Amino acid sequence: MELGESTEDVGRREVLEETGLTVGKLHLININSGSRYFTRAQNGDEFYSVTAAYWTKDYKGTLVYDDEESLALKFFSLHELPEQMIGSHREIIEDYQKSLSNG
Repeated sequence: MELGESTEDVGRREVLEETGLTVGKLHLININSGSRYFTRAQNGDEFYSVTAAYWTKDYKGTLVYDDEESLALKFFSLHELPEQMIGSHREIIEDYQKSLSNG
């Protein structure tokens, strides 16, 4: 997050940098934080992450792979998600699915 950026601005910037897609309106799923989000990086740095998760159908462009930003890019349906997924990412998707069920 850069000085003065909103979490929405960060989301749009990161999606553009990592996928080449331009994102418009974002809808908040959840903000995840707290002791469960402790991380120790490979270099030994320790930190607690705060993640603001959004969903959108408002995007333009085509996926552009950049090997410095991503390992691979692909869209998945909610019913065909990969088995191996970072736990916090799966939790975000589950939160999104719950929000769909609750209207």
